[in-house]
Amino acid sequence: MQIFKLFLLLQSITLFHLVHGACETEDDLDFEKCNLIDLSDRVLTGICNRIGLDMIEHVLPTIVDDDDEDNNNNNSNGAGEEGTKVYTHEQYAMGAEECIMVEAEMERLAVEDPEELERMEREAMAEDPDILAEIIADVLEQDEKLLTDVASKIKDATIHADIVKDIVEGMLNEGEKLEDRPDVLGYLVATIMVEDPDFLDEFDDPLNHSEKTPL
Repeated sequence: MQIFKLFLLLQSITLFHLVHGACETEDDLDFEKCNLIDLSDRVLTGICNRIGLDMIEHVLPTIVDDDDEDNNNNNSNGAGEEGTKVYTHEQYAMGAEECIMVEAEMERLAVEDPEELERMEREAMAEDPDILAEIIADVLEQDEKLLTDVASKIKDATIHADIVKDIVEGMLNEGEKLEDRPDVLGYLVATIMVEDPDFLDEFDDPLNHSEKTPL
């Protein structure tokens, strides 16, 4: 009898997925039967990563109040180490929603008002180049070919040779190359683009996600 019950349970689960469809990836989202809250934290984080934003570093700190964060840590039953920020699944869903909204707004501006988009990007680069450097580094780390191509472009940038020399000598360890350090390369790109926003125009499509205006 118990085996028969388990068999019926497995059949009902299979039928549920056949009728309702899976809700496991971003592609499954329809915001009716499959919503952000139904996805795992890993998938929600991946949504932000896809557009070049880090959920923990860039997104959640901007949308979660300190009081809420304290409550999360107090309710974590010791799950997080001292000083470690603990976020709820609901907050991860909020973060992913924010990333989707940022992406939609940037795509709208790219079509309807590209000059305004360029102005926002220039302001973002000037106001917070460190955040921009982190975002670019994240994108480069996920695309080995892009990393290699951008590193080559940087090495050949004679007009910016002084900037490249100072940063490379100050941040690379002995024996390291730019291709080994996406963080250093991201910092270099951000530093150069503050003065020369068109420097990487040839990589506009692959780098498009890295230049999202910080939340």
